[in-house]
Amino acid sequence: MFDTTDMGALFKKFRLSKKLTLKDVAGDFLSVSFLSKFERGESEISLSRFLLLLERLDVSIEEFYGILANERATATEKLLGKVSSAFYQGNSFALEKFYQAEMKKYEETKQKTFLYNAIMIESFLVNLTNQPIANEKMMAISDYLFSIEQWGKRELIIFGNSLSALNDKVIEALAREILFKTTLFGSNEANQKARIELLINIVAIFLERNLLDLAKNYLDLLQQLGIPETALYNRMEYQFVLGIYLFKSGKKEQGKQKMTAVLTTLKTLEAENLRLAHERVYEELINSTI
Repeated sequence: MFDTTDMGALFKKFRLSKKLTLKDVAGDFLSVSFLSKFERGESEISLSRFLLLLERLDVSIEEFYGILANERATATEKLLGKVSSAFYQGNSFALEKFYQAEMKKYEETKQKTFLYNAIMIESFLVNLTNQPIANEKMMAISDYLFSIEQWGKRELIIFGNSLSALNDKVIEALAREILFKTTLFGSNEANQKARIELLINIVAIFLERNLLDLAKNYLDLLQQLGIPETALYNRMEYQFVLGIYLFKSGKKEQGKQKMTAVLTTLKTLEAENLRLAHERVYEELINSTI
Protein backbone atom coordinates (compact mmCIF):
# COMPACT_ATOMS: atom_id res chain seq x y z
CA MET A 1 0.00 0.00 0.00
CA PHE A 2 1.08 3.58 -0.69
CA ASP A 3 0.70 5.96 2.21
CA THR A 4 -0.52 9.56 2.12
CA THR A 5 2.98 10.95 2.65
CA ASP A 6 4.31 9.29 -0.52
CA MET A 7 1.30 10.35 -2.57
CA GLY A 8 1.38 13.92 -1.32
CA ALA A 9 5.11 14.29 -1.93
CA LEU A 10 4.84 13.01 -5.50
CA PHE A 11 1.80 15.19 -6.17
CA LYS A 12 3.82 18.22 -5.06
CA LYS A 13 6.67 17.24 -7.40
CA PHE A 14 4.25 17.14 -10.33
CA ARG A 15 2.67 20.47 -9.34
CA LEU A 16 6.00 22.29 -9.01
CA SER A 17 7.34 20.79 -12.24
CA LYS A 18 4.36 22.31 -14.05
CA LYS A 19 4.90 25.70 -12.36
CA LEU A 20 1.47 25.61 -10.71
CA THR A 21 0.59 27.16 -7.35
CA LEU A 22 -1.53 25.48 -4.70
CA LYS A 23 -4.34 27.88 -5.62
CA ASP A 24 -4.06 26.99 -9.32
CA VAL A 25 -4.62 23.33 -8.55
CA ALA A 26 -7.09 23.60 -5.67
CA GLY A 27 -9.57 25.56 -7.77
CA ASP A 28 -13.05 25.99 -6.32
CA PHE A 29 -13.56 22.47 -4.99
CA LEU A 30 -10.72 22.28 -2.44
CA SER A 31 -9.16 24.69 0.02
CA VAL A 32 -5.52 25.68 -0.38
CA SER A 33 -4.81 24.76 3.24
CA PHE A 34 -6.28 21.26 2.79
CA LEU A 35 -4.24 20.67 -0.38
CA SER A 36 -1.11 21.85 1.42
CA LYS A 37 -1.77 19.37 4.23
CA PHE A 38 -2.27 16.58 1.67
CA GLU A 39 1.07 17.36 0.05
CA ARG A 40 2.74 17.16 3.47
CA GLY A 41 1.05 13.84 4.22
CA GLU A 42 -1.03 15.31 7.04
CA SER A 43 -4.47 14.77 5.46
CA GLU A 44 -6.06 11.98 3.44
CA ILE A 45 -8.13 12.69 0.37
CA SER A 46 -11.10 10.99 -1.28
CA LEU A 47 -10.59 9.20 -4.59
CA SER A 48 -13.03 11.48 -6.41
CA ARG A 49 -11.19 14.62 -5.29
CA PHE A 50 -7.80 13.07 -6.02
CA LEU A 51 -8.87 12.26 -9.58
CA LEU A 52 -10.00 15.86 -10.04
CA LEU A 53 -6.63 17.10 -8.80
CA LEU A 54 -4.79 14.84 -11.25
CA GLU A 55 -6.99 16.15 -14.04
CA ARG A 56 -5.98 19.72 -13.17
CA LEU A 57 -2.34 18.63 -13.36
CA ASP A 58 -3.06 16.86 -16.68
CA VAL A 59 -1.56 13.66 -15.24
CA SER A 60 -3.24 10.27 -15.68
CA ILE A 61 -3.72 7.99 -12.70
CA GLU A 62 -1.66 5.34 -14.51
CA GLU A 63 1.25 7.76 -14.87
CA PHE A 64 1.01 8.87 -11.24
CA TYR A 65 0.90 5.41 -9.72
CA GLY A 66 3.44 4.09 -12.20
CA ILE A 67 6.01 6.61 -10.96
CA LEU A 68 4.96 6.06 -7.35
CA ALA A 69 5.47 2.31 -7.73
CA ASN A 70 8.90 2.80 -9.29
CA GLU A 71 9.98 5.14 -6.51
CA ARG A 72 8.83 2.77 -3.80
CA ALA A 73 9.58 -0.89 -4.44
CA THR A 74 7.45 -3.45 -2.65
CA ALA A 75 8.96 -5.63 0.08
CA THR A 76 8.93 -8.57 -2.34
CA GLU A 77 10.78 -6.55 -5.00
CA LYS A 78 13.42 -5.42 -2.50
CA LEU A 79 13.94 -9.00 -1.33
CA LEU A 80 14.11 -10.26 -4.90
CA GLY A 81 16.78 -7.68 -5.71
CA LYS A 82 18.99 -8.97 -2.89
CA VAL A 83 18.29 -12.61 -3.72
CA SER A 84 18.98 -12.14 -7.45
CA SER A 85 22.28 -10.42 -6.70
CA ALA A 86 23.36 -13.28 -4.42
CA PHE A 87 22.30 -15.85 -7.02
CA TYR A 88 24.24 -14.26 -9.88
CA GLN A 89 27.29 -14.12 -7.61
CA GLY A 90 26.86 -17.82 -6.81
CA ASN A 91 26.59 -16.93 -3.12
CA SER A 92 24.65 -19.86 -1.65
CA PHE A 93 25.57 -18.74 1.89
CA ALA A 94 23.73 -15.43 1.41
CA LEU A 95 20.75 -17.20 -0.15
CA GLU A 96 20.56 -19.58 2.81
CA LYS A 97 20.66 -16.59 5.16
CA PHE A 98 17.77 -14.90 3.33
CA TYR A 99 15.85 -18.18 3.35
CA GLN A 100 16.26 -18.70 7.08
CA ALA A 101 15.20 -15.11 7.78
CA GLU A 102 11.94 -15.52 5.83
CA MET A 103 11.22 -18.90 7.45
CA LYS A 104 11.75 -17.38 10.89
CA LYS A 105 9.26 -14.62 10.09
CA TYR A 106 6.78 -17.24 8.92
CA GLU A 107 7.18 -19.34 12.07
CA GLU A 108 6.73 -16.28 14.26
CA THR A 109 3.75 -14.75 12.45
CA LYS A 110 2.22 -17.65 10.47
CA GLN A 111 1.79 -15.20 7.59
CA LYS A 112 2.04 -17.19 4.36
CA THR A 113 3.65 -14.26 2.60
CA PHE A 114 6.92 -15.15 4.31
CA LEU A 115 6.52 -18.85 3.47
CA TYR A 116 6.08 -18.03 -0.23
CA ASN A 117 9.13 -15.77 -0.09
CA ALA A 118 11.15 -18.57 1.52
CA ILE A 119 10.11 -21.08 -1.16
CA MET A 120 10.99 -18.54 -3.84
CA ILE A 121 14.47 -18.17 -2.33
CA GLU A 122 14.81 -21.94 -2.03
CA SER A 123 14.10 -22.24 -5.75
CA PHE A 124 17.18 -20.08 -6.39
CA LEU A 125 19.20 -22.34 -4.09
CA VAL A 126 18.10 -25.39 -6.08
CA ASN A 127 19.95 -24.02 -9.11
CA LEU A 128 23.17 -23.74 -7.10
CA THR A 129 22.99 -26.80 -4.82
CA ASN A 130 20.77 -29.21 -6.82
CA GLN A 131 18.96 -30.16 -3.60
CA PRO A 132 15.22 -30.84 -4.13
CA ILE A 133 12.41 -28.86 -2.54
CA ALA A 134 9.89 -30.73 -0.39
CA ASN A 135 6.62 -31.63 -2.14
CA GLU A 136 4.48 -29.83 0.45
CA LYS A 137 6.29 -26.57 -0.34
CA MET A 138 5.73 -27.04 -4.06
CA MET A 139 2.04 -27.63 -3.36
CA ALA A 140 1.84 -24.48 -1.21
CA ILE A 141 3.10 -22.31 -4.08
CA SER A 142 0.94 -23.95 -6.76
CA ASP A 143 -2.20 -23.88 -4.59
CA TYR A 144 -1.66 -20.19 -3.90
CA LEU A 145 -1.16 -19.28 -7.56
CA PHE A 146 -4.16 -21.31 -8.73
CA SER A 147 -6.33 -19.60 -6.11
CA ILE A 148 -5.66 -16.07 -7.41
CA GLU A 149 -8.14 -14.90 -10.04
CA GLN A 150 -6.16 -11.85 -11.16
CA TRP A 151 -2.41 -11.85 -10.78
CA GLY A 152 -0.54 -8.77 -9.69
CA LYS A 153 3.16 -7.99 -9.71
CA ARG A 154 3.69 -10.12 -6.59
CA GLU A 155 2.20 -13.24 -8.23
CA LEU A 156 4.28 -12.75 -11.37
CA ILE A 157 7.43 -12.44 -9.25
CA ILE A 158 6.63 -15.52 -7.16
CA PHE A 159 5.75 -17.67 -10.19
CA GLY A 160 8.67 -16.49 -12.29
CA ASN A 161 11.19 -17.14 -9.55
CA SER A 162 9.73 -20.39 -8.23
CA LEU A 163 9.59 -22.23 -11.54
CA SER A 164 12.31 -24.70 -10.61
CA ALA A 165 10.23 -25.74 -7.58
CA LEU A 166 7.16 -26.62 -9.69
CA ASN A 167 6.50 -29.71 -11.77
CA ASP A 168 6.01 -29.59 -15.53
CA LYS A 169 2.22 -29.94 -15.52
CA VAL A 170 1.75 -27.15 -12.98
CA ILE A 171 4.05 -24.81 -14.93
CA GLU A 172 2.25 -25.53 -18.19
CA ALA A 173 -1.20 -25.08 -16.62
CA LEU A 174 -0.27 -21.75 -15.03
CA ALA A 175 1.65 -20.55 -18.08
CA ARG A 176 -1.39 -21.05 -20.32
CA GLU A 177 -3.33 -18.65 -18.12
CA ILE A 178 -0.70 -15.92 -17.76
CA LEU A 179 -2.24 -13.61 -20.33
CA PHE A 180 -5.71 -13.43 -18.81
CA LYS A 181 -4.52 -13.73 -15.23
CA THR A 182 -2.72 -10.40 -15.64
CA THR A 183 -5.43 -8.50 -17.54
CA LEU A 184 -6.04 -6.36 -14.48
CA PHE A 185 -2.84 -4.53 -15.35
CA GLY A 186 -3.72 -3.86 -18.98
CA SER A 187 -1.13 -3.93 -21.73
CA ASN A 188 1.25 -1.18 -20.71
CA GLU A 189 4.99 -1.44 -21.20
CA ALA A 190 5.78 -2.64 -17.66
CA ASN A 191 3.26 -5.46 -17.82
CA GLN A 192 4.36 -6.52 -21.27
CA LYS A 193 7.92 -6.65 -19.95
CA ALA A 194 6.84 -8.78 -16.97
CA ARG A 195 5.04 -11.26 -19.22
CA ILE A 196 7.99 -11.51 -21.60
CA GLU A 197 10.45 -12.13 -18.77
CA LEU A 198 8.19 -14.80 -17.34
CA LEU A 199 7.79 -16.57 -20.68
CA ILE A 200 11.57 -16.54 -21.19
CA ASN A 201 12.02 -18.11 -17.74
CA ILE A 202 9.46 -20.77 -18.65
CA VAL A 203 11.36 -21.57 -21.85
CA ALA A 204 14.60 -21.86 -19.85
CA ILE A 205 13.02 -24.31 -17.38
CA PHE A 206 11.55 -26.50 -20.12
CA LEU A 207 14.93 -26.55 -21.90
CA GLU A 208 16.67 -27.47 -18.66
CA ARG A 209 14.27 -30.42 -18.35
CA ASN A 210 14.74 -31.31 -22.04
CA LEU A 211 11.07 -30.70 -22.84
CA LEU A 212 11.92 -29.30 -26.25
CA ASP A 213 8.40 -29.32 -27.71
CA LEU A 214 7.06 -27.28 -24.80
CA ALA A 215 10.03 -24.91 -25.01
CA LYS A 216 9.36 -24.42 -28.73
CA ASN A 217 5.71 -23.56 -28.05
CA TYR A 218 6.71 -20.68 -25.79
CA LEU A 219 9.54 -19.54 -28.05
CA ASP A 220 6.93 -19.26 -30.80
CA LEU A 221 4.60 -17.37 -28.46
CA LEU A 222 7.39 -14.91 -27.63
CA GLN A 223 7.99 -14.36 -31.33
CA GLN A 224 4.28 -13.69 -31.85
CA LEU A 225 4.13 -11.24 -28.95
CA GLY A 226 7.25 -9.47 -30.13
CA ILE A 227 9.94 -8.09 -27.84
CA PRO A 228 10.33 -4.30 -28.15
CA GLU A 229 13.65 -3.08 -29.52
CA THR A 230 14.12 -1.01 -26.38
CA ALA A 231 13.91 -4.14 -24.21
CA LEU A 232 17.51 -5.03 -25.03
CA TYR A 233 18.09 -7.35 -22.06
CA ASN A 234 14.93 -9.33 -22.85
CA ARG A 235 15.92 -9.62 -26.50
CA MET A 236 19.35 -10.86 -25.43
CA GLU A 237 17.84 -13.44 -23.06
CA TYR A 238 15.53 -14.61 -25.83
CA GLN A 239 18.51 -15.12 -28.15
CA PHE A 240 20.32 -17.10 -25.46
CA VAL A 241 17.44 -19.53 -24.77
CA LEU A 242 16.84 -19.79 -28.52
CA GLY A 243 20.50 -20.78 -28.85
CA ILE A 244 20.06 -23.48 -26.20
CA TYR A 245 16.98 -24.78 -28.02
CA LEU A 246 18.79 -24.92 -31.37
CA PHE A 247 21.78 -26.68 -29.78
CA LYS A 248 19.62 -29.29 -28.07
CA SER A 249 17.56 -29.76 -31.24
CA GLY A 250 20.64 -30.83 -33.17
CA LYS A 251 21.58 -27.49 -34.75
CA LYS A 252 24.66 -27.27 -32.57
CA GLU A 253 26.73 -24.72 -34.50
CA GLN A 254 23.81 -22.36 -35.00
CA GLY A 255 22.95 -22.63 -31.32
CA LYS A 256 26.55 -22.02 -30.22
CA GLN A 257 26.76 -18.92 -32.40
CA LYS A 258 23.69 -17.38 -30.76
CA MET A 259 24.88 -18.17 -27.23
CA THR A 260 28.44 -16.94 -27.77
CA ALA A 261 27.09 -13.74 -29.34
CA VAL A 262 25.20 -13.06 -26.10
CA LEU A 263 28.30 -13.82 -24.01
CA THR A 264 30.33 -11.41 -26.15
CA THR A 265 27.72 -8.68 -25.69
CA LEU A 266 27.70 -9.15 -21.91
CA LYS A 267 31.49 -8.96 -21.88
CA THR A 268 31.44 -5.77 -23.95
CA LEU A 269 28.91 -4.25 -21.55
CA GLU A 270 31.07 -5.33 -18.59
CA ALA A 271 28.08 -7.13 -17.05
CA GLU A 272 30.40 -9.53 -15.27
CA ASN A 273 27.96 -11.35 -12.97
CA LEU A 274 25.48 -11.90 -15.79
CA ARG A 275 28.25 -13.04 -18.12
CA LEU A 276 29.54 -15.58 -15.60
CA ALA A 277 26.04 -16.93 -14.93
CA HIS A 278 25.36 -17.37 -18.66
CA GLU A 279 28.83 -18.78 -19.23
CA ARG A 280 28.19 -21.48 -16.61
CA VAL A 281 25.04 -22.52 -18.46
CA TYR A 282 26.88 -22.50 -21.80
CA GLU A 283 29.83 -24.56 -20.57
CA GLU A 284 27.61 -27.12 -18.82
CA LEU A 285 25.64 -27.53 -22.04
CA ILE A 286 28.72 -27.93 -24.22
CA ASN A 287 30.43 -30.31 -21.77
CA SER A 288 27.31 -32.46 -21.48
CA THR A 289 27.69 -33.50 -25.11
CA ILE A 290 31.41 -34.30 -24.99
